[in-house]
Amino acid sequence: MLFAAITNLTGGLALFLFGMHLISNGLQKAAGRQVQTFLGKVTQNRFYGMLAGLVATIFLQTSAVTTVLLVGFVSAGLMSLGQALGVILGAAIGSTLTPQLMAFHLSDYALWAVAAGLVLYLFAGRLRWRHLGEAVLGFGLIFYGAAVMGDAAIPLRSLAGYINLLDRLASHPLLMTMVATLFTAFVQVSAATVVLAMTLAAQGALTLQASLAMVLGANLGTTATALISSLAHSREAKRVALAHFLFKLGGVIIFLLLIKPYTWLAQITSRDIVRQIANGHTLFNVINMMFFLPFTPWVGQLTVKILPEVQEEEKVAKYLDTSVLNVPEVALNNINRELLRMSRIIQQEMFPRVMRPLAEREVDLLEKLKRLDNVLDYLYRAIVNYLARIPEDNLAEEKLLQKIKLLYIANDLEHIGDVLVEMAHQWQKIEASGMEFSPEGQVELQEMFKKVQDNFNAVIEAFATTNEVAAYKIIHNHPEILRLEKDLRCSHFQRLQQENRLSLETSSIHMELINHFLRLNIHCVSIAQAVVGII
Repeated sequence: MLFAAITNLTGGLALFLFGMHLISNGLQKAAGRQVQTFLGKVTQNRFYGMLAGLVATIFLQTSAVTTVLLVGFVSAGLMSLGQALGVILGAAIGSTLTPQLMAFHLSDYALWAVAAGLVLYLFAGRLRWRHLGEAVLGFGLIFYGAAVMGDAAIPLRSLAGYINLLDRLASHPLLMTMVATLFTAFVQVSAATVVLAMTLAAQGALTLQASLAMVLGANLGTTATALISSLAHSREAKRVALAHFLFKLGGVIIFLLLIKPYTWLAQITSRDIVRQIANGHTLFNVINMMFFLPFTPWVGQLTVKILPEVQEEEKVAKYLDTSVLNVPEVALNNINRELLRMSRIIQQEMFPRVMRPLAEREVDLLEKLKRLDNVLDYLYRAIVNYLARIPEDNLAEEKLLQKIKLLYIANDLEHIGDVLVEMAHQWQKIEASGMEFSPEGQVELQEMFKKVQDNFNAVIEAFATTNEVAAYKIIHNHPEILRLEKDLRCSHFQRLQQENRLSLETSSIHMELINHFLRLNIHCVSIAQAVVGII
């Protein structure tokens, strides 16, 4: 009997967790882009941010993707940390929908949902309907899994050891909360812990107070996923995850201290203990939101103090979160952001420094540019690996083409970094030998470099805004750069024929720099071609 009960309980939990995965995965694929756009527009105030988090998480049935999107928006400067924290509080309320649905005792219809979802998933002609079928199948599995767990718990009531263990935990709310926290951190689905508490309470194995202690643990344990995933990401990501943890921890501490009034408040909402637990779960998150929402700016400042800025954080792929790889719209947009970050390193840290006159050059410039190029190399490898991991099953042709475009652009940006380092190497030769360019040659080099730099800025703007007209302009202007390159070579040769001493001394370096300018522009044209789809 014990083995059968444990088997059914474990199997029911597995079905529930798999169902939650299918719901999240299906709805993300069906509407990931729309939710992302919706969240991106919420930049007005904390209240709107809270509502956005509530709506987005109700729709997606997961706060994980919501948090990932927030990290990207904060890092990109589209949303302040305080506004992001408001969205987190709203997302916590949205995550209570599943336990509320479970309280309706819809398990009798679970297999019908499984059948309907499977039909849609197998036979739908459109990808969106297939993804929705996956979500419906998931809803059926969570209801069926909950029913299996409920049936499995009935025989356990006759086991003295099982009852004694639950009684001990029930008499110590703090201990019950800690156990539920660890369990939730392990399964990474807070709804599973809440539904398990509802199941045990329905069988008479847990009191309402003990069940609500499990609910508190579920809310605290769910922060583990964000905390762990943020370790490999930017400082902004760590702050968002830390704030999420602080919100939950503060709420859990307050509600544990007031566990008896909390239990009474949940009890008066319904006569059904299952509904009381679901309502208690919602009450915790609503009250927690109302309490902490006014303090989000200060919580944001606290996270900055706990996790201050660090000097060296460039060599981190800030946006390539692996938890959204199954959502191509979100994953590909993450790559866009990382590519724009690569371009900013080139625009702001490399281009402005490499062609400065000797008198204005930085000490150890070549080493500094090599360090930046190492960052570009790292990001390029990370982007290529991330692109390769985006599953191509049922991926629309448009998205397949976009993957190739992004790979081309990443490759060109990485090569542009290499070229700029080579240019710095040529300048180091000038510096080490004490030579200098002729005044005419210096002006000509600066003229061509300025045109190439302007082309790079223009093509990055075209990529960021998907402006095909601007991209075509860069492609059509390439012959002008080719003519300028030939004119500069002829001009240099004329100075050589006039036996210009400075031109003679720097001839090879002068010609190398012109070659590098041409290579830079070729990469700019290649990026422009990727923007318009010429690959």
